[in-house]
Amino acid sequence: MEDEPLVAFALEDMLLDLGSRDVRLATTIADAMHLLDEYTPDFAVLDVNIRGERSYGVAAELRRREVPFIFATGYGDAEHPETLKAVPTVTKPYSPEDLKSALAIAAGLA
Repeated sequence: MEDEPLVAFALEDMLLDLGSRDVRLATTIADAMHLLDEYTPDFAVLDVNIRGERSYGVAAELRRREVPFIFATGYGDAEHPETLKAVPTVTKPYSPEDLKSALAIAAGLA
């Protein structure tokens, strides 16, 4: 989930380069929740701040479904609620290596 089009397209390219076959983008919290009504992803990358709203509700739904996820933010992980402090967080701008490492940690592979 990413609300900045250029960042979203770059993220999509990075995920495809890392081997993802089905990348679905949401640009609002409502879009993400609607997407989750129809589809359960293998993993997710959540921008923390989406058009002024925090993505923590989406994170809660992903956690309920046991879907690994990471946060991407320009603010670091200092602002996460206590229940989400352990979620891997990449700070923008991030590299494909940063993304791969964080996703591996979220999936329990690292």
